Amino acid sequence: MREGGVVTATNERAGRRRGPALEQAIRAAVLAELADVGYAQFTIDRVARRAQLGRASLYRRWDRKADIVADALAHTLPPLPAAPDTGNVRDDLLACFEQMHQLLDELGALAVQALAAELLGPPDSALRALLRDQVLEPRLQAVLDILLRAAARGEIRPQAATPVLARTGPALMFQHLLLYGGPPARVLVEDIVDRVVLPAAATA
Repeated sequence: MREGGVVTATNERAGRRRGPALEQAIRAAVLAELADVGYAQFTIDRVARRAQLGRASLYRRWDRKADIVADALAHTLPPLPAAPDTGNVRDDLLACFEQMHQLLDELGALAVQALAAELLGPPDSALRALLRDQVLEPRLQAVLDILLRAAARGEIRPQAATPVLARTGPALMFQHLLLYGGPPARVLVEDIVDRVVLPAAATA
């Protein structure tokens, strides 16, 4: 394609990338932009410039920044690890929260920052759905499974193995990330288990 009789460098570079290579370049540009400017200042135009692509090629696929961010994060998320099952509820919770800590440390700041901005956005946000369905809910289910197994072993009260208690630890971890920009220190994670979750679930 020519502009004023000159083939543009952008179009030349874009022309050399197709399929997975092009998609990988776009997703890398999305994550780099998020890291550099944050979600509030993030724009699809900036991604196009960083990836050296024409804006139209991106807007044909994503017309909202939440959608292009959701796509990039969906292909970046690590596989969900199996819920720990050591036979001891405290060890299981600590191992499970350690898995969450690692996830938050790797990309959580970007994801939660984006989620916070999207809370006032459209209810059908692809980004909100991604974080809810692929990040939060599976990990909350893992905590609930730990509590249910502990109740079956008699370690905690059966009435305590509920979704509300399962949400408590992760909610405190995500709150810390949102307020301070990083996951809580591991000593604080131990406090969440020892001073909040286990006391609330303890047998009489």
